[in-house]
Amino acid sequence: MKKSKFSVKTLAFSLAIAAILILPLMVNGQSGRSDGFFNGGSGGLENRDDEPGVSGNITNDSFNAPLGSGLLVMAVAGACYAAVKRKAFKLMIAAAMMLGTTQCKKDVIPYNKKAVNITLNVDGGSKTNVDPETGTVSFVDGDEIIVANDGCYVGKLVYEDGVFSGTITCASEDDYLHFYHLGNRDTGVLSEGTSTECSVSIADQTRSLPVISYAPSDVKFSEEIDTYTARLKNKCALVKFDVSNLSQYAGTCITGMRNKVTVDFSEATFTFTEENDGKITLASGSGERWAILLPQPQAAAGVEGSAFSGVYSGTRASVPEIKENDYLPEGVSVVVETKVIPQGAKKGLFTINSEGKQVHFAQGNLVYNKVADRWYFHEKQYHMFYMQNTNPGIDCENVDDIEYFGWGTSGFNHGAVYYHPWNTLKTNSCYYAYGDVAKNLYDEDGTADWGYNVIDNGGGAYKQWRVLTLEEQNYMFLSRDGASEKSSYGTLLIKGNEYAGMIVLPDDWTEPYDGWNYTSGVYDNYTTNRYNTSEWSKMEERGAVFLPCSGRRGDKYTVGVNLIGFYWTGNAMNANNAYCVSFAKSGLDVSRDYVRSNGSTVRLLIE
Repeated sequence: MKKSKFSVKTLAFSLAIAAILILPLMVNGQSGRSDGFFNGGSGGLENRDDEPGVSGNITNDSFNAPLGSGLLVMAVAGACYAAVKRKAFKLMIAAAMMLGTTQCKKDVIPYNKKAVNITLNVDGGSKTNVDPETGTVSFVDGDEIIVANDGCYVGKLVYEDGVFSGTITCASEDDYLHFYHLGNRDTGVLSEGTSTECSVSIADQTRSLPVISYAPSDVKFSEEIDTYTARLKNKCALVKFDVSNLSQYAGTCITGMRNKVTVDFSEATFTFTEENDGKITLASGSGERWAILLPQPQAAAGVEGSAFSGVYSGTRASVPEIKENDYLPEGVSVVVETKVIPQGAKKGLFTINSEGKQVHFAQGNLVYNKVADRWYFHEKQYHMFYMQNTNPGIDCENVDDIEYFGWGTSGFNHGAVYYHPWNTLKTNSCYYAYGDVAKNLYDEDGTADWGYNVIDNGGGAYKQWRVLTLEEQNYMFLSRDGASEKSSYGTLLIKGNEYAGMIVLPDDWTEPYDGWNYTSGVYDNYTTNRYNTSEWSKMEERGAVFLPCSGRRGDKYTVGVNLIGFYWTGNAMNANNAYCVSFAKSGLDVSRDYVRSNGSTVRLLIE
């Protein structure tokens, strides 16, 4: 790389030239996108040259094709602390920022070998709106730049209110500064000065497109140099998929794609691999869907099941070879229209609204293992871990497997103060979905719902499952055809153990064999319908669902095990409570208000 000397005059002149160049390249908003991911323009792609970076004048409009031919996803620049104090210089920066409505420009940043706070000024805009016509990628609050130097992680910059800022340490004069944008994905724990690599997953693309890009600074780090310039280029591709999908809720999942990036800071290299069958989950519904793909050989057309969404299965067409900076707008066909019983779902179908929507329930209650960071379903419907008076401890410090959850504790940072599945502290206002007392789990992007997670034995893809809404729960128990005859209390006698709970029958229920004894509508005890292992096996084969009396977590201890059941819905009620279904010897309540901070069980459904 070529070294460059920097002065305020040089920067001022460069910014003036940048303003002239950027003005005619403003991008108009694009309408008619079916998936809500893109809001870009139709600016022409011809006559665009990839020019070398210029200190103090960094834009992302130098490319020949969207996300191709060396497209610059964003540019990073630094500036001397003394220079930014000058009033004239500040005015130049402000003018340049106002002119580039969708262009990503980076101002200068000071770096120091010691731990220092640094800032990076950029234009506003939403990085979730990647324009497929021009490839423009801009920023939202929370976007991150990982910084490495001398083979190690040294800090990160975070975007907020129009500025990247953060702290770096351990900078060495023997190396350049290396800038990585890793799609804002979880990198795991990185230690400054010691972490030499990190890995990120791009499997979940239901909310935003995880652009992966990188560049080194133009000169090596030095305490005597105030200005650093770098131009980040894509290590990924933008690819269009044409999706036909009968599921309106679950995300569309495709398999056989490289979906994991491992970055080696010591060599500034990227390794691309597949994990979890190479699954990538796109937005739900049908139509034009864009995805970020990683470099990989051509992938042959997938067999049945190579694409799926909720209770529907299908195929994807072949995917051509993917190279860095590729832009593939032709559209890869994905058809997901064959109805199936998904992994982790029980056979029975249950109508949940007046339009006739039917769902399957999960094979058992939901569990989170905090050691492996893993979500899974109990193998059997009646399984439960906790006994009466178990003490999980503060934030479940005494247990590894968690099956009582505060409301909205999906693990996604959706805006609640307490959103981790292990949170137990008793402040109800800390359990507001999306940080809003009135919001339901299914509002916003749906990440407050536990079912948004990858469920290991439930298909292994994002946004396939969810909880019932209050309205759906009421309809299933009270309003569907024959509702009064399709639920009752009962007890299962399994291998010497007795499991009390609620038995809910599917829409098309038929008696398993002649003389079958089932009494419906009994909600005052658990002794009327008692079934041994063989009898319950026959009921399950016909689609019956069993919700065990798993009890609940109160202030400290579990209570009501084998006596009461509490199962969350997706609906908020008031400042302290959300809705659930509850059952006890005192009766069934399908619209029970329950304290948000208390631990309740979760049974997910799939549609």
